[in-house]
Amino acid sequence: MKILFWTDGFWPRRGGIETQSLQFIEHMQKRGHEYQVFAQKDSAELKDREELKGITIKRFSFNEVISKKEIKLLHSIQSELQATLREFQPDIIHLNANVGGSAFVFLLFIKMFDIPIVSTIYAPYSYKNKIPPIIEKLAHAVNVMCCISKWVLSEMKTKLPQIKSKLQLIYCGLPAPEDLPSPLSFSPPILLLLGRLSVEKGFATAIEAFSLLKKEGSQAKLVIAGDGPERMKLEKLTNELGLNNSVTFKGNLKEEEIYPLFNEATVVIVPSLIESFGLVILEAMQMSRPVIASRVEGIPEVVSEGETGLLVPMQNPVAFYEAIQQLLKDPEEAIRLGKMGRQKAIDHFTLTPYLTQYEALYRELQQEASAISSAS
Repeated sequence: MKILFWTDGFWPRRGGIETQSLQFIEHMQKRGHEYQVFAQKDSAELKDREELKGITIKRFSFNEVISKKEIKLLHSIQSELQATLREFQPDIIHLNANVGGSAFVFLLFIKMFDIPIVSTIYAPYSYKNKIPPIIEKLAHAVNVMCCISKWVLSEMKTKLPQIKSKLQLIYCGLPAPEDLPSPLSFSPPILLLLGRLSVEKGFATAIEAFSLLKKEGSQAKLVIAGDGPERMKLEKLTNELGLNNSVTFKGNLKEEEIYPLFNEATVVIVPSLIESFGLVILEAMQMSRPVIASRVEGIPEVVSEGETGLLVPMQNPVAFYEAIQQLLKDPEEAIRLGKMGRQKAIDHFTLTPYLTQYEALYRELQQEASAISSAS
């Protein structure tokens, strides 16, 4: 089948959704499907069109349509979309964005699509306990909306009960890493934070918790991998707390550097304020790393309290400190949690069922569309 994948961020933007999307398309193409990607152009340096791992990517400044009301740009996107629909002739539209300029522009062009639309929703982005109008409009416009966790599914069912029949649960899945897990090292212990350096990831809480640990004389090190708008603030906080000699900011990692970094870690910390699933958690579990995470939203579906990791209240440095201390003082428990986490990742979050469910959904919608076309 041919699929037009419409998204917000895409590689080389770094983040859980972007990593997941690239791996998803790569492996779906190995199953014989063909993809073209329409994505947000994050910077002028990025090419308007390029080929990456056999994937055709076309980038547009979707956000400028909103921020600058660029009508000429909108017409340009429309022309490219018309050409793509005519030449590529996709069987399915896969919408991977539910907010922002990319979703807004998609809605403007919704009448151009006479083929089934599948949407993946990563978070309901509720405001004042209501779903934003743009998500509600998209929910009514698409054929199926796939939720990445039971928490997202529940939120959507509760707040938009009229579209219950369109909702499906498809958990994220990751390919098995080539690297095998190495034994946990406690001399010195290495704590790992990995992800986009933005407010919602809560990294400041983990730095404050680490400061409490260091005040006790711990030899532990903290590694922070990733980049984003909060980096300067986090570096300043590290400096103010006198942690410069114990904290390393790695910046963005290459794809091949991610799992080796997990292998160096003793404990992975995920102090998110919002998190519908948590791909970093899954990556850590694949490498038998115990996880300490915020007890928020979809995280408890991935981290089983006391079985594959520890859950603590978000934005609570003392609670994170106590959880870290608990595992560092009990290496056998840390090792046990890591092993159980790896088993859960293997049992529930592998790539094959993730791909198979989307593939089955594509085929079902394609068959329904063909049946309707034949009847008319």
